Amino acid sequence: MSRRTHLDATEKDDRYVGNVQERANIGSGNRSHEQMALTRLSPGDSTLERKLARAIEGEVRFDRLTRGLYSTDASHYQVEPLGVVFPRSVGDVQAILEVARSNDVPVLPRGGGTSQCGQTIGRAIVLDTHRHLNGVGTVEALGYGEESGIGSQASFSGRIDVEPGVVLDHLNAALTPGGIWFPVDPSTGSRATLGGMAGNNSAGSRSIHYGMMVDNVIDLEVILADGRRLWLGDSVRTGCADIIAVERERLQSLYRSNEEEIRKRQPRTMRNVAGYNLNRIGPGAEALARLLVGSEGTLAFFSKLRLGLAELPRKRVLGL
Repeated sequence: MSRRTHLDATEKDDRYVGNVQERANIGSGNRSHEQMALTRLSPGDSTLERKLARAIEGEVRFDRLTRGLYSTDASHYQVEPLGVVFPRSVGDVQAILEVARSNDVPVLPRGGGTSQCGQTIGRAIVLDTHRHLNGVGTVEALGYGEESGIGSQASFSGRIDVEPGVVLDHLNAALTPGGIWFPVDPSTGSRATLGGMAGNNSAGSRSIHYGMMVDNVIDLEVILADGRRLWLGDSVRTGCADIIAVERERLQSLYRSNEEEIRKRQPRTMRNVAGYNLNRIGPGAEALARLLVGSEGTLAFFSKLRLGLAELPRKRVLGL
């Protein structure tokens, strides 16, 4: 018997779709979650398919087979998407978001689909990053022990820029001959993509020492729902310094006015991947990437990640 449970689209789907899309919905602007759940375009809508096909260079698949394949992930849920797109470039992603915004439909970024909570399925345009957005930059050495990046636990030997569809194990296979690796190591590393890991704020068996994704993502390049492309690290580099400064100040003001509530409600655990990382953006915090890591696609699309790299462990031990 299959471990997946099929949700009847006409009777049970709407409530779950709303729950999924409140976590992963870039393209719908300021619509309420109730409105998201009432997206009434049918899966395979031919008009939406044609608009997307005209707008991007990548593939657009609204056929029944593809929709079926992308209606499930590692969770036990099943929700049929409107269709699936496979962007080849950042320009394609921006065009997809524009079509989605003008047609009032949500967009759902997807990597390897390895999470068990259903984040990558929903009644939306599923944006697959794995097929084409898998470029890897060159390693920039920092010198062992040099503090860099957004995490208090991170002491990086180097850093590297990657696109969101890069699979973790593929990256580490290329890095380990040089004596370095990316140390966030979930059990799904053979399939999990780094964009999805950042969206989910993944951890792993060694997170007590190396931290979670939020501790090991140095910077992010993101695309907002309105199509703006921002680099959240060195914002001067992309001419967005003024925009980032205004947004950061607004964020800090919101934090200060709600600081007591945030402190009271923040789970007192070492590893927490539920909700936004509001505890990491208080006064003195300069990296907006801290907030976006773990946001599960609700705030922006990650078009590039700058990762901190660690020296490979010299010895390994097993405790029983």
